[in-house]
Amino acid sequence: MDANQEKWISIMIVPEDGAGMRKWRVTARRYNLFKAFFWLMCFFLAIGFISMIALSVLFGKVQQYKQVNTQLLEATSKLSNISARLDRYEEKISKLGTILGSDLDLPGQIVFESGSSNIQSALVTPSGEFNELEQAIANEEAKTRKIPTTWPVDAWQITKEFINKGNPRTDHHGIDIVSSRKTGVVTSAEGKIIYTGMDPQLGLLVIVDHGNGWMTKYGHNAAFLVNEGDYVRKGQQIAIFGGSDESSTGAHLHFGMFYNGKPVNPLDWLENKPKLNLTKLSK
Repeated sequence: MDANQEKWISIMIVPEDGAGMRKWRVTARRYNLFKAFFWLMCFFLAIGFISMIALSVLFGKVQQYKQVNTQLLEATSKLSNISARLDRYEEKISKLGTILGSDLDLPGQIVFESGSSNIQSALVTPSGEFNELEQAIANEEAKTRKIPTTWPVDAWQITKEFINKGNPRTDHHGIDIVSSRKTGVVTSAEGKIIYTGMDPQLGLLVIVDHGNGWMTKYGHNAAFLVNEGDYVRKGQQIAIFGGSDESSTGAHLHFGMFYNGKPVNPLDWLENKPKLNLTKLSK
């Protein structure tokens, strides 16, 4: 087609007052090219805008998945910790139950009632954070803190063992422990101090009532570090080892443990039993 025969298109801009009118004259081919380019740009802009929205939504989901993954990792860690605590608790209760038999009023199994907050919801809902499960275990652990399991001193020798044969002349309701002089005597479980004073047989004596049928006695001390009525934690110092009263044949601690008024042999159940030089004296 000759240039003179090519179609032209005029584009005019006319203000309302008619002044300053503008006019552009382009060929129909160029106009169509401009129009195609314009719609192509609109198409790419629309694709870019949709892509930005999609990427924004995807980024939000990725962040949400990361947060959920972090919460699941934390929940897994907590569950492992809870499982270990439960294993220790069950081992401790099983040990005490074997030793004391049916006479021991052990805490019951951890039971969760159905409701708005149970184990399942705690596991499924990260915000639950095992609150109910952790609280239940904490309650059971609080009960076990009142059961004597801690050695009252760092023992290196037992000079007299537990004897309970129903003969007041030969029975020895406790163990005599030799340790370093002036070391601290600690309570085997938490409880209330119900006696601090001089005993004819046990010298300076401390008695702790643990409030659950358990009671422990600590005799032949050099000095008291607590008073009657004090509430002590498990492992808290209550006296100084190393008494030299006339009733004692040498510096040692007499440690006695009773459950519901019945004497119990401490060597059967004290935790982390050290290797001791057990010297059986003549009875």
